[in-house]
Amino acid sequence: MQEGFIEDLQKGLLLSNSIGQEEALDIYDALVKKYKKVRSSSLGKKAEEGESEEFKKVIKSLPKYAKYYDIDSFDVCLNEYKNSLPREIKLDEKDLKGSIASLAETVISAQASIGKFSRNSGVNIANDKTNYTNSVVDFETASNPQFVESLIAKVGSSNPEVVAQCKKRCDDLCKSLAESAIEDKTSYYDRYVDYLVDFYSDNEIARQGEPQMA
Repeated sequence: MQEGFIEDLQKGLLLSNSIGQEEALDIYDALVKKYKKVRSSSLGKKAEEGESEEFKKVIKSLPKYAKYYDIDSFDVCLNEYKNSLPREIKLDEKDLKGSIASLAETVISAQASIGKFSRNSGVNIANDKTNYTNSVVDFETASNPQFVESLIAKVGSSNPEVVAQCKKRCDDLCKSLAESAIEDKTSYYDRYVDYLVDFYSDNEIARQGEPQMA
């Protein structure tokens, strides 16, 4: 089950052919959200919605984003995030893919044990991933050093103050685009992981016997 889940994750990645650090962190946190949702459902409660501040800081502290924010180092932010997780959940930053596989199996098994089919597992989320790529591409383009240098060159002035103002505007633009890119990436992987967990748990329920309808 783990290998199939990882393979399906890779098929749905945004602008990447393999699970890199940022993708792995987004996917892991999406699994954490799903775990909390499944755990709350099993207790007859509703899970809290929304992104944790600790996780937002982790992503913003990555090298591609950190220069646009006044934020702690990645290691500090990651430790704060790990401390915010449920005690029974473990994140090994040296083996992100292994952490994903382990948590995925836990979440899928927990949801399957409830014995109810999901209404989400028949939706092909992968088909709508293009809705999330524009902001990601915009940030990747605007933050490219060559793109920034070309904009400064177009100003046509060597005046240090003018150049500094241009760089400041570029940084402000990149920060705004980074916010959108981070939000869209997180939203996409949340939806995609939610779909995959439901799909795999439905298969497990069907294998075990006749389910109820959620």
